[in-house]
Amino acid sequence: MRENVKNKKYINFEVGGRYRNRLGWYEVLRHLNDEMLVRYESDGREQILDFESQHRIISNIETEEETITPYGDHERNITYFRTLGYISNNSFIEAIIPPNSKDGFDNTYCKVKERYPNTEQIGYYVHHDENVDKWGVEMRLTFKVPSSISLDDLDFGPGIDIVRSPNKDERRVNCNALCWNLLGIGFDLGSEHNLGIIKDSIPEKYKEDYDSGTSIF
Repeated sequence: MRENVKNKKYINFEVGGRYRNRLGWYEVLRHLNDEMLVRYESDGREQILDFESQHRIISNIETEEETITPYGDHERNITYFRTLGYISNNSFIEAIIPPNSKDGFDNTYCKVKERYPNTEQIGYYVHHDENVDKWGVEMRLTFKVPSSISLDDLDFGPGIDIVRSPNKDERRVNCNALCWNLLGIGFDLGSEHNLGIIKDSIPEKYKEDYDSGTSIF
C-alpha cells in the first residue's frame, strides 16, 4: 500500500477528487489497490495511474510553482502575476552584450530556452564600441505606461524598481535577474512573447490574475 514520502505531506487521492499532472487535470474515478482509475478533463480519456508517481509529480509541480512565486503574501502575488499578464502584451526585453560575454550569454540563453538566440532578432545587441565601458551583460525590460491603472499598481518582485525611459510613455526595469526569470517562463528577447507558454508557467491559483493583467490597456 501507499507509504508517506519523507518530508512531504502525502496527498490523499479521494474518489471524486480533482488533481493534476503534466498532462492536465483529472478526476479520480476509483481506487485499484496501489493505483487509481482517472478521467482527464481535457478529452475525457481514462487512464490508470499509481499513487506514488502521481504524488511525486504533483509535489514537483508545486515546488516549481513556488520558485516563481516571489512573495509570501497572497495579495502581493496577485499583483505580481497581474503585472506579468500586462507586460506579456506590452513589453520589450533587450540584452546589451559585450563581445567577450557573447558566448557565455548564448550558452546561458540556450539552457533557459533550450535553443540558441537568434542573433539577428531585435533585442539582442552585441556592442563593439571600445569607448563604451561595459564589462558585463546588461538586460532590461521596457514597457508601456498603462492608461487604465497606476504605475503603483504594478509589481515586478521584491526590491525591483521601475525607472524612467527616454520615451515618456514608457518605463524601464534594469534587472538581469528579472529578465532571465521572464525568459524562463515564456517571454523572449524583443516584444513577441508566447502568452500560451507563459500562462502554462503561472501557478494555477494565479492564472486568473495573469489573465486579468493581459486585459489591462
